[in-house]
Amino acid sequence: MRILVSGTHGFIGRRLLTLLVAHGHDVVALTRGPGGAPADLVDIGGWDGWPGGLDAVVHLGARNPSRRDLAARDLPGLTHVNADGSRALAQRAAAEGVRRFVFLSSANVHRPRGLTPVRESDELHPQSAYAASKLAAETALAGVAAETGLELCILRPTPVYGPGGRGMVARLVQLARTGLPLPLGQTSARRSVLALDNCLDAILAALTHPEAAGQTFLLADREPLSLGDMVAAARIGLGRPARLVPLPESALRRLAALVGRREAFDRLFGSFVVDGGHIAAVLGWQPPLSSEEGFRRAAMAGVETAGGPRR
Repeated sequence: MRILVSGTHGFIGRRLLTLLVAHGHDVVALTRGPGGAPADLVDIGGWDGWPGGLDAVVHLGARNPSRRDLAARDLPGLTHVNADGSRALAQRAAAEGVRRFVFLSSANVHRPRGLTPVRESDELHPQSAYAASKLAAETALAGVAAETGLELCILRPTPVYGPGGRGMVARLVQLARTGLPLPLGQTSARRSVLALDNCLDAILAALTHPEAAGQTFLLADREPLSLGDMVAAARIGLGRPARLVPLPESALRRLAALVGRREAFDRLFGSFVVDGGHIAAVLGWQPPLSSEEGFRRAAMAGVETAGGPRR
């Protein structure tokens, strides 16, 4: 297949290029700015450099600011880049005869249900402006697919961990690498996460499997982990003891309230579990790595983890 990939400067995109080439595909990186495509994807319909003979597009590119950045709350700005730009790219792809369009969205378009696994058919309630812009992109792309016959496959990954990432899980792995005792021995929350190698394997399946057309899939490792499990797996990968202190969550909650970090506590210690059964049923896809193995590999490689694709 001849495949156009956006977002190739991100930690997922860089590795995806290598994987696709290793599988014998002809890969074109969508570069934007001087000498490449328009910096604003909304204008890509008029670009005269569109590569010919494409079979598929993988759209990873997105604006995903840090939570501390004011841009993270700029819904109109995020929607312009992530939704309007995605629509324009899909329209151009369809006009050029591209058959398959794979879009990397986010599991955070769903409302968490505690320890009850979230499914694709469950309520959509974005957890942030970024997630809202991703949901808007899903809607826009579905409209293009309905109008043109483009084979759209939407992937909703949980937080992806691997080389070059960022976000909450990345900071957790950084803490694990210090070897310091951590008060996570009694945490009851469980979170679904996704190893980078599992994410890449799922993208490959979405590109090549005939039954992926018209589907939306949640992506996660085979089992959710507690924060303590993540730290322990990372430290085992480094050949270190887990060193988890069994401090009750109630004590941690009181401490967070005292230092004015109650919101951060709720975000960190809340459960968010997804059900990966749909992609298993439709495509027969299962994550190649367990979460424990993924964290061990990440720690041994000295890498960090991520909350999503970067532009």
